[in-house]
Amino acid sequence: MAPIIVTAKTESAHYYLASGESCHGDLRSARKVGAFPSVTTILGAAGPSKQGLINWKEEQAILSALSLPRNEGEADGDFAKRVVLDSRKEVEAAALRGTHVHSLAEIIINGEEPGELVKGYEEHYAGLKEWRECCVTKVHESESVLVNEAEGYAGRVDLIADIHGVIEVVDFKTRKFKNGKAAGYETDLLQLSAYAYAFTDEGMACRNILIDPATGQLQEIRYTAEQVAQAFDAFTSICKVWRWLKKYDPREVQND
Repeated sequence: MAPIIVTAKTESAHYYLASGESCHGDLRSARKVGAFPSVTTILGAAGPSKQGLINWKEEQAILSALSLPRNEGEADGDFAKRVVLDSRKEVEAAALRGTHVHSLAEIIINGEEPGELVKGYEEHYAGLKEWRECCVTKVHESESVLVNEAEGYAGRVDLIADIHGVIEVVDFKTRKFKNGKAAGYETDLLQLSAYAYAFTDEGMACRNILIDPATGQLQEIRYTAEQVAQAFDAFTSICKVWRWLKKYDPREVQND
């Protein structure tokens, strides 16, 4: 089993030390201390795969262009800049809602009281609490950093728990629902597989809990241990690509 460092309520990082501490800065800073790239940083080498997210951002820009009034005598370039800035407001607001929902999930998992955090998110809180009470029989790790020194990466996992008596890696994600369902991305499974094999070499099932940021509706997507193992084979290939592109292998630094 890889090292596990509990870092509840800390921000995610692009790089981590072998101890699990966040390494602030860019790749140059990481090289100096032999820091491990995060799972999401590694996945960046696979290129953009969240087409749904890309489409949504484009829709926000189009909506801003349709709704913003044009200033008298305003040049096309100046108007375009205002459209971009306006569309970013909704993107940033969505990110804040996602952080809020993740905080609620963490509080519920740890058996804490949400206080003011629940205001405006009553449905989200109720749905997550019901899921916790119904499905989670034992919590092993919550908001913990996992380090896989053998493959040279690290990352913070939302939850490792017994779900109906079976240990699984769980990742919470806010995602807009359409017609009562949310889409899963290939990177979701790749990310889960990285956490799973940083936790144990034996393989395990994983699942995503998708949460509509507007309504609080929940949807579960479960992956078998076999699916997770296949995804991890792909993830290790992406690790190789990342190391080649960056000309940096943190494993060599750790072994010096």
